[in-house]
Amino acid sequence: MTTIQRDTERLYLDYAATWPMRPEVWEAMGAELRHGFNPASAHRPGRRAHRCLELARGRIGELLGCERSCLFFTGGGTQSDNLAILGFVRSHQDLSPRVFVSEIEHKACLEAAERGEAEGARAYRIPVDGSGALDLEWLRRELEADPAAPTLISVMWANNEIGTVQSMDDIVALGHEYGALVHTDAVQALGKVEVDLERTPVDLLSATAHKLGGPVGIGLLYRRPGVTLEPLSYGGGQERSMWPGTQNPIGATGFATALALVIGDRESEVARWTALRDHLEARLIAEIPDARIHGREAPLRLPNLVSVGIPGCDSGAVLVSLDFEGIAASGGSACGSDSSVGSGVLDAIGIAGDAPYAAVRFSFGHETSLADIDRAADAIARVAARVLALTA
Repeated sequence: MTTIQRDTERLYLDYAATWPMRPEVWEAMGAELRHGFNPASAHRPGRRAHRCLELARGRIGELLGCERSCLFFTGGGTQSDNLAILGFVRSHQDLSPRVFVSEIEHKACLEAAERGEAEGARAYRIPVDGSGALDLEWLRRELEADPAAPTLISVMWANNEIGTVQSMDDIVALGHEYGALVHTDAVQALGKVEVDLERTPVDLLSATAHKLGGPVGIGLLYRRPGVTLEPLSYGGGQERSMWPGTQNPIGATGFATALALVIGDRESEVARWTALRDHLEARLIAEIPDARIHGREAPLRLPNLVSVGIPGCDSGAVLVSLDFEGIAASGGSACGSDSSVGSGVLDAIGIAGDAPYAAVRFSFGHETSLADIDRAADAIARVAARVLALTA
């Protein structure tokens, strides 16, 4: 098995941004590297690459509970989100379609919905409560207001900044009651909550490999049979013209391998992560004055993510200080890492952004131990005390 050297002096607690590739994934991808040909070619090497691609697609389909013909490989989660939302808008452009996104969506969905408005759609943001849970009664009233309009509801299964897990079963049931399609960005959910497309029949689902211990640069979109989407790019028949361009069979192999690993380990790892999360949160509350755990009141949260707010501290100062301490954490989404901009997620759950307020996200994975959690708690307690003393 391939051996990967780790930086033992630096503690990595930013798995929600990218999950380091697992050795088993390197091994599976390495076995295909010498066969890395174009799967659209008709010669024998091309046919072998095509077989590799389709084996990976079929394996992912089995793991998610869907037919492989419903899966389309893309370049990542953002591309899959864009394809789901803008593909829906463009396929219903003359009918003034509606797009509902929550206030705490990933920028890939928020900005796609905004772009859809320029193309004839009506975009709405679903409010959330202080824990990040959707206001389903608000959504029901809006759906009732124009039940004949083509409608897409796009909601993250699990939030990437504060870890709130939405009740997707209820959202799907509500959407389908009014004839709406339901899309979910499941990037953070896979491997941490049960994602079974037979049990929770969303119409569209986006995912990416690098949040699971797979390679960067490959994602997927699940599309339920009968759902119509307009492609966003043109010029080839790959992925049945839904996402044309040269396909990535080696990346697909890595994706399938990583997904199998996280799903296979999910039950035992969720129990372990939950204990680590609860331990870290207890220490943060005990040792940092006025510390606040974001989303703690939610009915269900990701087991491997802690978002803590520290009043009176600057996010940038805390994160840089943690980095000097050898702790790799983040302020929230890696796609919005400029701490001067603030967080739309924290705004949506009612945390004012005027006074100094540090938001720090710790997220962990299969290599994280209790000793790592204690090291992180010790470090942030020291850092917070120093920063607070400087601003006092």
